[in-house]
Amino acid sequence: MPILFCNVGWMEKYRGQSSGDKITGGGTYVTQNGMGHEVCNFSPDNGILYGYVQAPGKQINLKRISTNGDDNYIDGTTIVWTATRPSGGTVIVGWYKNATVYRNLQQFKVAPAVQSENGVEGYWIKATFDNATLLSVDARTFEIPRQVKGGMGQSLIWYADSPESAPLVDKVRALIENRLTPKPSLLKHSKTQDQEKKIAVEKAAIQRCCAHYENLGYEVVSVEKDNVGWDLIATAGRSSLRIEVKGLSGPMFSIGLTPNEYVAFTEQAIDYRLAVVINALEAPSLSICRYSNEQGAWIIEGKDGRALEIKLRQSATISCI
Repeated sequence: MPILFCNVGWMEKYRGQSSGDKITGGGTYVTQNGMGHEVCNFSPDNGILYGYVQAPGKQINLKRISTNGDDNYIDGTTIVWTATRPSGGTVIVGWYKNATVYRNLQQFKVAPAVQSENGVEGYWIKATFDNATLLSVDARTFEIPRQVKGGMGQSLIWYADSPESAPLVDKVRALIENRLTPKPSLLKHSKTQDQEKKIAVEKAAIQRCCAHYENLGYEVVSVEKDNVGWDLIATAGRSSLRIEVKGLSGPMFSIGLTPNEYVAFTEQAIDYRLAVVINALEAPSLSICRYSNEQGAWIIEGKDGRALEIKLRQSATISCI
C-alpha cells in the first residue's frame, strides 16, 4: 500500500480551533495567521474525513507515491500525520488508512460545518472515519528523524521513497498494522486484611499503568520509594513524564492526594500525569489525567476533554514543643 507522510501543526483533537484546542507549530502560515487549514483533519462529516497539508508547489507528486501517478488521484494510500510536539521532536500523531490522495487541492462545493467555521475551503486527502486513528497525546512517542539521510526534510510532505528511508517506513507500517492493546495480568480479589489489600491494589494499579506506557513505547522506572510526589518516570526519546498512580478497588473515581503529591499536581506541568485505576483487582480500568493549557483545566485523556472536579480540604499538623 502506498504511503505518504504529512507534517502539520500540533493539536489535541484536530476538530477545529477552539479555546480548548489551538494549533501550534506547523510552519510560517500558522505563526502568521494563528491557524492552519489542518485544524479539521480529524473532524468527520457523515463518516468522511477531509485532510489538509500545505503542499509545496501547490501539487502533490503522485508519481512518487504510486505507479498510477498519472491519474489525478490515487486510492488506497496510507497517510501518516506528523507534528512537532511542544517539548520538541517530530512525532506521529495519527494516520488515515486506505485514503484517497489528490494531485491538486479539492475545493468543497459546500463545506462541512466545522470546516466552514474555521475557514477551510478545500482538502488534499479524503478517508473514512473508520479507517483513521488519532493518537492520544501520551501515545505520540514515535519520532521521525529530520534533516538526516533517510529521514524527513524541511518540506511538509515527505514521500519516504529513498532506499535509506525503507527501514524507517517498515517500522511505521508495523506501528500502524500491529498496535497492541495492553493486556496486564489481573490479580484476583484477596480477602486478606485491609493493609494487604491496599498493597495489592497499589501494585495492580502500578502494573496497569506501566503496561499502558510501555505499550506506547516508554521506558518506565519506579521512584515510589523516593517520596518525590510521583510514582513513575516514563521516558520515550525526548519525552519524559512524571506519573502519580492511584489505585482503587471499586468502580468509583474519587481519590485524595498527600501534601507532597498535591504540590506536584498544582504545578500544572506539561510532563505531569495523574493515573487512576479503578477496579484494580478484578477488571482494571485506567484513566490518564493531565493539565490542558488549551482548556485551562485538568482533563481525562480520551474522554472528550472531560474536566476533573477538584475539591480542596484543609488539614493541619499540630504539635507542642
